Amino acid sequence: MIAAVLNKIKNFEVREDYPIPKLEKDDVLVQVAYCGICGTDKLIYDGNFEVKMPIVTGHEYSGTIVDIGAGLGGFRIDDKVAVNPNIHCGYCRMCKVGKIQFCLNHKALGVTENGGFAEFSAVPVSQLYGLSADTDLSVAAFAEPLSCCLRGMEHAKIKHGESVVIVGGGSIGQIMLQLAKNSAASKVLLVEPIESKRRLALELGADLSLDPFEDKFLNQFYNFTNGGADVVIECVGKKEAVELTVDLAAKGGRVVIFGLTHKNEKATFDLNKLFNKEIQINNSFLNPFTFQQAIDLISENKLPLSILISKQTEISSISDAFDSSENSFLIKQQIFTKPRSDYETKI
Repeated sequence: MIAAVLNKIKNFEVREDYPIPKLEKDDVLVQVAYCGICGTDKLIYDGNFEVKMPIVTGHEYSGTIVDIGAGLGGFRIDDKVAVNPNIHCGYCRMCKVGKIQFCLNHKALGVTENGGFAEFSAVPVSQLYGLSADTDLSVAAFAEPLSCCLRGMEHAKIKHGESVVIVGGGSIGQIMLQLAKNSAASKVLLVEPIESKRRLALELGADLSLDPFEDKFLNQFYNFTNGGADVVIECVGKKEAVELTVDLAAKGGRVVIFGLTHKNEKATFDLNKLFNKEIQINNSFLNPFTFQQAIDLISENKLPLSILISKQTEISSISDAFDSSENSFLIKQQIFTKPRSDYETKI
């Protein structure tokens, strides 16, 4: 099969002869249709997130079942599926108290185990979510990031009529914006320096979209929110964005720091400002118990996710997708492999 193997930092080797995974009894072989490029993938590629190489990365993926391990029921050949890459053991102390995101034996497809930048992927049946036959698999590949955003929204606890600001207009920020609109917030704003991303946010229903580098940015923001937002969700993963959240939050407001940063990145806060505002700060980690919710939203077409797909690149050109100078202007890139009619003879 064809697979993109990350051998070292900033070095994908695209192999046509990579061995098709052998299935354990609880595994299913998925022919990958689309795999999104996530910020985590970029951090791994750049050497800012530690993984054991060589590895096939990619963890936002969907596809079709082509083989099933011995004794497994519930799925059939040709079923469309989305993959939850986060695997918890179920028996450690953290799992037993329901905190599966902190599983002491946590594994993740595309991070600790081979993932979706390949023609085929062996996936434990526990990590598969069935899709209807008419599901667009490019949209289904959003299930993982959507599930993570749903977890972030649980921390945000948006109440009817509250104002919400999203910091960062990448794919996560645009998904958060849609979820905030669906939560009956009174005002939803996006803070983003790139104009095309600000325009997209307005198309998706943002009430205002502001450039944080404009001279009158804070004046415009405070005027529109009457002094600050009730909820601020940070979706950038940079210290400047994290530090900005405290300025944007209203007194008694809530902040969700969602973006994943480079290792060793540190932010600095004005402790008097935190004290005087009584701001609640939360982080959000992985996607415990939210994947089925994401599948249901996708199945019912509740969110216009396809508009977020900026570019789809064949796996043979994966290095170009990671190294392109236009990446900061794109929302979501996806990697795909061309379907092959002879796959039955190769497994």
